[in-house]
Amino acid sequence: MRVSKAPEERREQLLDVALGLCAEVGFEALSIEQLTREASVAKGTFYYYFASKQDLLLALVGRYVDALFVELEATASRLTGSGLERFRALMLGATTWKTGHVTDAYAFVPLLYKRENLPLRYQLFDEWAGRMREVFLPLVERGTADGSLAVDDPEATTDLVLSIWIEAGGRMFDRALATTTEEAWVDTLLRGIASLTSAVERILGAAPGSFQVPVDGAFLGASRAPFLAALDGPSDQRA
Repeated sequence: MRVSKAPEERREQLLDVALGLCAEVGFEALSIEQLTREASVAKGTFYYYFASKQDLLLALVGRYVDALFVELEATASRLTGSGLERFRALMLGATTWKTGHVTDAYAFVPLLYKRENLPLRYQLFDEWAGRMREVFLPLVERGTADGSLAVDDPEATTDLVLSIWIEAGGRMFDRALATTTEEAWVDTLLRGIASLTSAVERILGAAPGSFQVPVDGAFLGASRAPFLAALDGPSDQRA
């Protein structure tokens, strides 16, 4: 029996069902027919909310990122201390949130590393950089003013930090995906994360180790299978 729901509630339901099916069969193998059947809606209902399966992917990514930024903005509003201390706390908060929502991320984030999705990946990365800038620039400005960070130009420095996190971070995952064993995958990510974090510390004039966060090698190792599953899935998208 189909139940009438408000438009936004119905859209959220479709995204929830899609996320659950992604965890079971993967996004590539998921069909629109399967999604609408599981959600107990007509196929036309799907197309009322989403233009295509690619549009569904964008919606899943967008919802995940929106939730992350809501958390970051809320955390930033509660922070106290020096600019460096606030920067470190926000980085730790972001890492904690992403770790807690890693299952959701596995459903669609690996798809951004498929070669055919490269333009989409850079489009999204560019959008995320703008939103991250709004959160982190005030912390760099504060750190510059209170002397906890050694920065000449907060705006240019923030842009440089974001390019390291986003651009260099993406290339780090590309290198990891080119490895052939889980051990090499973990080693590439561990060394890469440490190096990128160290570079951010130097650029901000922070002491070594200021922004290093604990990274679980076993956790990274477990991430390899979902990434490879997404990359090795069928290239066609069933209607």
